[in-house]
Amino acid sequence: MSQLLVRDLMTQPAVTVGPTSPLRDVIQLMENNNIRHVVVADSERLLGLISHRDVLRSQEGSLSGAPSDEQAHMNRWIEARWVMTKEVRTVYPDTPALEAALMLRSHGYGCVPVVEHGRLVGMLTDSDFVEYAIQELSDPGA
Repeated sequence: MSQLLVRDLMTQPAVTVGPTSPLRDVIQLMENNNIRHVVVADSERLLGLISHRDVLRSQEGSLSGAPSDEQAHMNRWIEARWVMTKEVRTVYPDTPALEAALMLRSHGYGCVPVVEHGRLVGMLTDSDFVEYAIQELSDPGA
């Protein structure tokens, strides 16, 4: 069997928003696509990452006691660039999948953006690994 690479598992294209996208739109995108991570990008250049945890953390501020409709209104004015994690580790499409999995586990990450030649080409998530495991375990010829 050939070595499994990130390109064999990654989701593409990655779901992205711009740096000035309202947090309200980011939350809606996560809910509509049933995802926990959104890449913040300028064209195809990775700027940061917003996780579900980042969204929750942004809601813990001074508005934590606000009614949900009031918080939703405020989320119209909070921009993605203010909530995103800026220091984001990345992998390449040709990175061995095992190496990427060990990185996810050792750092407690749920995902890692995939870049090639400085350009965002996909996203590798822990769910991609689970999906691969399900497929392999379901294959009677394996």
